[in-house]
Amino acid sequence: MANVRFEDLALQYVLTDESEQERAISERAATAIEESTNSRITVGQWVASINRWIQPVDDSSDDNFIARAKALDFLASTLGVLKTRDFSLKADQVQLLVTFFGSLFSSDHRAGVTASTKALRHLVGMMAFQPTLGDAIIDKISQLSEDFKLQTPATRLEVYDLFLELLQNPAVVNDLEYRHGSTCGFITSLLDLCRNERDPQNLMKWFEILKIFLQSFSLSEDVTSEVFKTFSAYFPISLRTSTTPSGITADDLKGALRSCFAAHYRVASLAIPYLINKLDQGDAVTVAVKVDILQTLDACLVQYEHPKQSVVPFVDQIWGSLKYEVRNGEIPDTIKATLKVIRSLTSRLDEYELRSFLADAWRDLVDDLSNPTYTVQAGRLLIAIAGAGFQSFAAIAPQAILHIQSTLRHTQSASHKQELVALLNSILAIRSHLIDTLKDDANIERGSVLLKDELFGDALFSEVYLPLWEQTSGAPVNTEAVGMLKKIMEGLATLVGQQSSDSGAPRRLCSDSTCEKILAWLAGPSVIYPLEGKQFNEETPDASQDIRDAAVSALKEAVPLYPSAFQLLLEQYLSSLKMAYQQQLALHDIPLEITLVANTLCEIGCSTLSGERLTLPNPVSLINILLEGLLWMLSEKTPPRYWTAFIRSIHLSVAQFLDSLSGQMTTSSQPKPQDITKEWYTLLVSEIQNSGAPRLDLDKPGDLDLMFKTLKTLKPEDASVVHKKLLAYSLEVVGQLYRRFTLVANETADNRSQVALGKDFEGRHDSIAEQDICLHQLGLFGTSVVRVLNENEQNALGLGRDAFILFHRNGTGNDDPQIDLPVGAACVSPLDEFRTAPLSMGVLQGLYPSVLSSKYHLNALKNLFAILTSTSLACSDITRAALDNTLTILSNKLRIGEDNINKEMVQIQQNVMDLLVNLWKQTSDSRQGAPIAIKIFRSALQFLAGDVARFQNSPEEHNALFKMVCQKAPLEHTMGRQFARLFGVIVSPKECLTKENHAILKRLSGIWVYTRAVQPYLKDCVPGHLSTDPNAVNRSIATFAILRHLKYEQYSCDVEQIVRIGNMQLRWLSLYETGLEMESCLSVLLQILEKSPETVKEHLAGLIAGVITAYEEYRTPRASQSAENNKHELKKRAISRKLALEFLQKLPKAYEEQHLLPHRLQLLRPLAAACGDPVREIRRTALAARRAWEGLA
Repeated sequence: MANVRFEDLALQYVLTDESEQERAISERAATAIEESTNSRITVGQWVASINRWIQPVDDSSDDNFIARAKALDFLASTLGVLKTRDFSLKADQVQLLVTFFGSLFSSDHRAGVTASTKALRHLVGMMAFQPTLGDAIIDKISQLSEDFKLQTPATRLEVYDLFLELLQNPAVVNDLEYRHGSTCGFITSLLDLCRNERDPQNLMKWFEILKIFLQSFSLSEDVTSEVFKTFSAYFPISLRTSTTPSGITADDLKGALRSCFAAHYRVASLAIPYLINKLDQGDAVTVAVKVDILQTLDACLVQYEHPKQSVVPFVDQIWGSLKYEVRNGEIPDTIKATLKVIRSLTSRLDEYELRSFLADAWRDLVDDLSNPTYTVQAGRLLIAIAGAGFQSFAAIAPQAILHIQSTLRHTQSASHKQELVALLNSILAIRSHLIDTLKDDANIERGSVLLKDELFGDALFSEVYLPLWEQTSGAPVNTEAVGMLKKIMEGLATLVGQQSSDSGAPRRLCSDSTCEKILAWLAGPSVIYPLEGKQFNEETPDASQDIRDAAVSALKEAVPLYPSAFQLLLEQYLSSLKMAYQQQLALHDIPLEITLVANTLCEIGCSTLSGERLTLPNPVSLINILLEGLLWMLSEKTPPRYWTAFIRSIHLSVAQFLDSLSGQMTTSSQPKPQDITKEWYTLLVSEIQNSGAPRLDLDKPGDLDLMFKTLKTLKPEDASVVHKKLLAYSLEVVGQLYRRFTLVANETADNRSQVALGKDFEGRHDSIAEQDICLHQLGLFGTSVVRVLNENEQNALGLGRDAFILFHRNGTGNDDPQIDLPVGAACVSPLDEFRTAPLSMGVLQGLYPSVLSSKYHLNALKNLFAILTSTSLACSDITRAALDNTLTILSNKLRIGEDNINKEMVQIQQNVMDLLVNLWKQTSDSRQGAPIAIKIFRSALQFLAGDVARFQNSPEEHNALFKMVCQKAPLEHTMGRQFARLFGVIVSPKECLTKENHAILKRLSGIWVYTRAVQPYLKDCVPGHLSTDPNAVNRSIATFAILRHLKYEQYSCDVEQIVRIGNMQLRWLSLYETGLEMESCLSVLLQILEKSPETVKEHLAGLIAGVITAYEEYRTPRASQSAENNKHELKKRAISRKLALEFLQKLPKAYEEQHLLPHRLQLLRPLAAACGDPVREIRRTALAARRAWEGLA
């Protein structure tokens, strides 16, 4: 680098326009300076390299100014590189450069300012920079005078950054203060220089500089006043969005300006009166400005030091102005900001000043509290003052409570009473907040007088809340009384949680008897009355739901504050339930209320699951109480709908508790617990069962007292551990219920043990449907628990086989013989007409694919297929649906990879294909076998639904059944149409085929089905003579049955052809039936209209005419039908009519008016007639469509 010529580098820098080249040139120059052996000579050469542009010349053209600016920037850029490399010039060199660049501010306003400022910033950051040079730099820049505002905003920004660099250097600040003293002449110069700044980004810097003036220098009153005048001239500040390309917002500017007002207490005498005067301008101040003033005033009160000098002198002025903002204010934002200021003001006062302020404030508030017109406003002010701190609360709360009690006794206004109770509730809430603050601050001197413990216990309950409750709960419940009861309940819940403020261990201020009485009151509307069929007030039953909701909310607040509360609620739940059933109280509502009240208890229990360390008692207690209730109902031989209610309640409670714990786990920093193992699971379940939990499978009631006592001893643990334990116990509950409702029997031909329905189902042939619903609900519960376990846990617990033995395995303690199904016999139990199928489905649905055994579950699939394709299968429709879903699960989750499994799957498909061919042949000869043929075909489609969801292209034999069904089923001579309607089963949404249930779902499965089941056959849907070609009708029905469940993007490539087929189907309406056939067509057309209106536009006339005809055709039901069939037909026709009207309703949103006006008159009359449709939802749609079409010009 010794041969570097700085003149050449400077010339290259001036001539280049590329920032990368500029950077490279600067780095070369910096390297040359660093590596030089005589830096004085090198630096001199480097500075002299720009002489040709600095020498005075007569040329005043813009080109000359640009070149000179670039030359100076070469020096500044080189200094920037040196600074980043932590290379510092010598002190005398820095001084000479400061002098040189400083001189340019007075001699070269056009070209030298930006580069000189950058250079000076880099010099200020070097170690050799002398603080005494700061004053010289400021003086030189101040010489810009009026030329400063002529500089570009970017240049001025560089200057502000330079000022900040100097003023944030303590050594420079000390030197400036030493030189200028309190007069600080340099500040006056800078105020004159920058006072006209308007650029948002520059203002942010300028406000920061002004704040530093106030905070870092001991200013005289005159200078302080000048600084205040400078920044207050901008207040209130606003900003148009269009003027902020830098990203600075109005809130940014407000915050920066606010920091100037609050910068130092010496400005208080100017700032606070200024802000109060602004606030008192009345209607001349907008809401936004008023909020800005209040927030600025609050910042001042919070941040000023020495409150006796900065805050106390203005207390009366602030209170005198702000109290009216609340008393007479109507804008919530303004009121909220005002209350915050008052709270901040109160918190800055101490001893005598605080007592004096509180006395003045109370004189203003006491009359307003007695006046119903101003009670709410006065209450807000009171809470703001009381909540400011311990001293203010202790001083004002006693007199406030006494006055509220007195006013409650004398006032006759119900609304006034409600407002006073709400105020008392707020005082309690403020005290609870202060108690929490007390726990976190060990420096506060504690004592019972700190928060007036003696006022907030049984005395407050007996003197205020008890009389109010007795008075209100016994009177007729009107709107005002409901509001009053809600406030009383809120207050009671808060009162339960009041704790002592003295130096001892925290204790509740209310006695146990008082807490239990409060909880009994709250449990009445929320737990007891619903179960017993009572109303809170018999004269006004409509208000009961509002009161019930309020009681639930109050319990959610109270129960976490009183540990024994949840146990009391559970005991009341069980006792009320038994009494309601035994005394025959509102029997038709009990099953519903069992679930609703259990859900309420679960919500209350979840409210206790907060914090870093959680416990298991409440979730387990609720589950066991529900099990106890179910066991009692079973012993009373109640109808199965009661069992279903309890199983549903357990299901919902477990799901809600697990979700709540999962939410806690996301915020926990603790490591994940170990997976559940068989040994750990057995030990945990044994501990809970030995603590007095009920055992339904053993018909053994629990010992509730022992259970509650034992569970209370459990130590708090991390949320993830509690989640694992609850999940494990929930699985045991599933196993208990499965074993309770099933038993092991030897009723098969080969005398092999199988699972049959339990003894509870014996002799109940009049309630088969209710029983099946109960079993289905139990299966859903099983799914919801099993799927939460991970793969390792499911394998460790052997859940793969439990799907067919239904938890009848060794180690359960059950007296029934255990089942060990051999691999070849794995399947749903055939006993009781396969009615245990929902239970098997429940377990399988929640399993991971890896848990399924290739041999065991493959045999289950083969056996299940044999069952479902048997023409002699006798089972109910709900049972067959469960068997079909089980088939779907197995076909989806069985992993196909090994050759022998592939061969088995291919053979299964081949067997089904042969069976279908034989069935079709039989139905073509005689239609007697048609119903069973349709069921078997549907089962085949259910198998394909699981298979195509995780499709594989090869080997081709694996898709043989799918190919055969798509090719031949719609063309079958006798049953083709019925088969075509079922094609939607292949792709319709299914609970068992969701990620939540660990199904294998490939992203492209939808388009894979489309390209093989729809696209090849689109040409067959539009023949030349439709009326003589039923195959075309069947093809179009199958096409739309599949398309209905696909996304638009999956068939968009053929959308024009699909619209033509839909148009044709509407034209030949008589050939298609209501229900699935037309619903599917109209649904697909609606989707295309939303996604691709341009495609529909070409067929608009035909589609509108067809849709009108379809609506009118489906308005009148067909005659000569049975009552049940007619009801079903009416429902199908209603759906088709609604879809037709939705299509017409969406047209005006999809197209411009000129495309629709030709059809307007044609549509108005039919739409007017549709407004009289007998179905309300359809009338609503028709009215919306009519308005849309009438709105066209």
